[in-house]
Amino acid sequence: MPFDPHIRPVNLRKDLAAIADLVDVCFSPTMDVEGFDYLRHIRQIAGSMGMYLSETATPENSHLPFQGYVWVEDGKLIGNLTLINVRKGERGHYLIANVATHPAQRGRGIARQLTARAIAHVREHNGKKIFLQVREDNPTAHNIYKDFEFTEDTRRTTYVNAGAGRWSAPDLTPGVEVTRRRREDWDMQMKWLAETHGSYAWNMPLQISRFEPGFWPALSVYLQGGVLRSWSVRQAGELIGAATWEKGISVADYLWIGTSNEHDDVVIRALLPEVRRALFNRKFQVNYPADRGSQAFLESDMKKVHTLIWMSREISTEPELSLQLF
Repeated sequence: MPFDPHIRPVNLRKDLAAIADLVDVCFSPTMDVEGFDYLRHIRQIAGSMGMYLSETATPENSHLPFQGYVWVEDGKLIGNLTLINVRKGERGHYLIANVATHPAQRGRGIARQLTARAIAHVREHNGKKIFLQVREDNPTAHNIYKDFEFTEDTRRTTYVNAGAGRWSAPDLTPGVEVTRRRREDWDMQMKWLAETHGSYAWNMPLQISRFEPGFWPALSVYLQGGVLRSWSVRQAGELIGAATWEKGISVADYLWIGTSNEHDDVVIRALLPEVRRALFNRKFQVNYPADRGSQAFLESDMKKVHTLIWMSREISTEPELSLQLF
């Protein structure tokens, strides 16, 4: 398939600052704290290391998550697609991110053609699967990816407390109590966390094994500069949920909640006020399946940041079918 001559691979030495500017223009109004940190890292590397970066780096030979393709016209970078070779998990998996077109240039099919080029790149390098995430409130992008035969895998919502909220316990379901996590609760917590977050844990600042109780795991976390606190939720004496708050590993503090579909609402409503009280209303984020517990989060004074649709596409060995790009 011929590609527009305005498309070329990213040149880290020359393009990073312009990519940062484009990402800023396109996404800053809706960017979360980790997005701003990613942007800060791009600018920092462009400023302090730019002259030392390889001009021939590719997603396959570089560990910097800025590779991919750009669209350049008259010397100006107006389109970008980041293509990351995922090194956690199965080999041959890629992630598409930061698909951006300058607002003044939208409607020309630039994002569509960059996506086609990225798919071709993965096929050329014998890749097996491509992942991407798109905001639920961006139907234009969602439709582009559907045209390229990406299918929806899951929807994940990020919530944040604003550092303020109820300190007093709510009216709980009778027999529900929140306590410090017990050692015997670990196996069930690990199972719940894997079920709730496991499929996309590679893209989140989540390492479930870090939450294991005991002296040596706690020492390892401490030596890495991390801080953990864990709680259990019981109803009539039966464990129905568990959660761990984590500080110091990622940009944002996270609360990782594990429970079953059956007990989402009860666990969320019981847990969040207790966590707030214990953390003195410190700000934290929760990432959770979009179809679970949404009303309970909102009723517990959590603010919805965004919902991201995760999509994926298998890459076959057959030649790519011609697709209308405009």
